[in-house]
Amino acid sequence: MKLSIKQKLALLVTCIIASLALLTIGFMLSERSLILEERQSNVRQTVESAHSILGHYQNLAAKGNMSEADAKHSAIAAIKAMRYSGDEYFWINDMQPRMVMHPFKPELDGTDLSNNKDPTGKRLFVEFVDTVKAKG
Repeated sequence: MKLSIKQKLALLVTCIIASLALLTIGFMLSERSLILEERQSNVRQTVESAHSILGHYQNLAAKGNMSEADAKHSAIAAIKAMRYSGDEYFWINDMQPRMVMHPFKPELDGTDLSNNKDPTGKRLFVEFVDTVKAKG
């Protein structure tokens, strides 16, 4: 089958456009993956920082430098003030699950969260507790 010069040029242009489209899609997927990995790393580091604050106050109480009640109060106040990625925040719930501290909704403090569900019906705080029990 012989192709005319017009058909050969059209085929060449089509191949170039298809190649550029595939490269662009590949780069976009790679960039998305890198952004997601960076976000996960940033959140992990922020959580580790919050965890180290809790560990600090736990050590102060264990060494007798602070009462356990004062250490808990100070740790909760420090975590309550923490923010990351702009408006993101930490809350503290226990293993019941019961809200210990919520920085924006203090009326939730002390409330039972076991029946709190997301729009799909998943009991999120029960899932959190189950994950901690299963994976530490």
